[in-house]
Amino acid sequence: MKNVLVLGAGMVARPLVRYLLERGFRLVQADIDPARAEAMIDDHPNGRAVPLDMSDAAALAALVQEADLTVSLVPPQFHPVAARACVAAGKPMVTASYVSDAMQELDAAARDKGVLLLNEIGVDPGIDHMSAMRLIDMVRGREGRVLLFQSYCGGLPAPEAVDNPLGYKFSWAPRGVLTAARNDAQYLRHHVHVHVPWRRLFRDMHMVGCGGVADFEAYPNRDSLAYREIYGLQHVATMYRGTLRYPGWCDCLHNFVRLGLLDLRPRYLGRTTCAGYLRHLLGVSGGNHLPEAVARRLGVARDSLPVWALEWLGLTSDEPVEASPLAPLDFLSQRMQAKLAYRPGERDMIVLKHELIAEYPDRSRELLTSRMVEFGYPDGDTAMARTVSLPVAIAARLILEGKIERTGVARPITPDIYLPVLAELEELGIVCQEEIETMEPGLGREGDV
Repeated sequence: MKNVLVLGAGMVARPLVRYLLERGFRLVQADIDPARAEAMIDDHPNGRAVPLDMSDAAALAALVQEADLTVSLVPPQFHPVAARACVAAGKPMVTASYVSDAMQELDAAARDKGVLLLNEIGVDPGIDHMSAMRLIDMVRGREGRVLLFQSYCGGLPAPEAVDNPLGYKFSWAPRGVLTAARNDAQYLRHHVHVHVPWRRLFRDMHMVGCGGVADFEAYPNRDSLAYREIYGLQHVATMYRGTLRYPGWCDCLHNFVRLGLLDLRPRYLGRTTCAGYLRHLLGVSGGNHLPEAVARRLGVARDSLPVWALEWLGLTSDEPVEASPLAPLDFLSQRMQAKLAYRPGERDMIVLKHELIAEYPDRSRELLTSRMVEFGYPDGDTAMARTVSLPVAIAARLILEGKIERTGVARPITPDIYLPVLAELEELGIVCQEEIETMEPGLGREGDV
C-alpha cells in the first residue's frame, strides 16, 4: 500500500482526499488545524490527520520521508518549501499551483535526484493546459499550425445563485482573488504586444459567450506571452488567456482599485468601523455622507453600480472592523468573505473555453473550440474543489503506479500526462467538449475569430 502525504486541508482538498482513500492509498493529511483534516478523512481507516506548521522544517522533512508522494495544497509561498523537502528525500510532489521562479530553480536538482515535481495540474492552470494541448497536438498531427489561441476560464456562481451586485461568490480564499488582481498582464493581439498595468487591468475587458450558459466579461490573466514557449506556439499571431466574470465585476473592481482598496500598506486606526476605515482611506470627514463622497471621488452617479456594490458589501456601514493594523486589500477581503459566501444548497460553476484558428498545408483553415461547464453539487463538493483537486489526485495515482516516469519540474502538457488524466476526468463527469468548424475561404485572418 502506497503512502501519500497531503499538505493542507483547505477549501479544495476534500475530493482529492476521498479519491485517494477510496482507491486504497494510505494517506496522512497535515494542516495547521488538524481538525479540518480529520473532517475530510471522516474516520476512514487508511487516513490520519496530523498537525503541521510549514515553517517547521524538521517536522515537514519527517513526514515527507515517510511518504511515497507528497501533494501540496498549502498557500503558494510554501510549495517550494515542500518541493525542497521532497527533492532532499528523493520523493515526487504534485501541486495545482503555478510554477514560481523558486520552484523552477529546483529543476536541475530534481532531475539529478530522479524526482518529478509536477505543477499546474488543477483547473486553471491544469485542465486548461491539458485540453489546450490536446487540440494543439491534434493540429500538429495534421501538419497544421496555430494562428490564434484564446483561452478563458472562470470560477463563478451558477446563474441561479447570482444575487448580488458583483455577480460573484467565493469558492476559494478572497485574498487570493484580490492579490491576483494586482498582477500586470500582457498578451499578443494581431502580432502586437499589449502590456496592461494592474491598475488598468479591469478596463481591458471584452465580452465572451460560452455555450448558451451566459455572456461573460473577460479580462487578461497575467502573462499570456509565456505560453507561446510552454505550448510551442512561438509564431502565433494572437495569444490571449483571460479570466471570466459576470457583467459588472470589472466596473466594480476597477473603481475599487481607484479608491485604493487593493493597497497592501497597513493602516493603523485602532478601533473603528467599516465607514470609519473607508473615510480614513478617502481622506473625508464624518460630516460628508459617505456614498455621495465615494461617488464624487469616482466621478460617477450616486446610484452607479460601484457605489451600490460598496454599500452592499457593508463598506459604508457602522459594522466594526475586525483587526488593526489592516491593509485596504485585507479590509475588502474581509467584507467579501462575509458577504459573498455560498448559501446552503447553492451551486458554483467552472467555465473553461478555448478558441484556436489552425491553418494546414493546403491553406485551409479551421476554428477549433473546447468548452467545459462544470457545476458543483448542492451541499456537496464545489465545482472548484472537484476541478482543482481531482486532476491532482489522478496524477498522483498515475505517478505512484509508475505510469508517469519523467523527472524535474513539469507541467501537464505532454500526452503521457494529459491523455490519461483527461480520460479519467471524463469518467468522473468532467468533460471538455471539442468542436471543429471548417472556415470559409477568405475568413479568419490571423488574429481573428
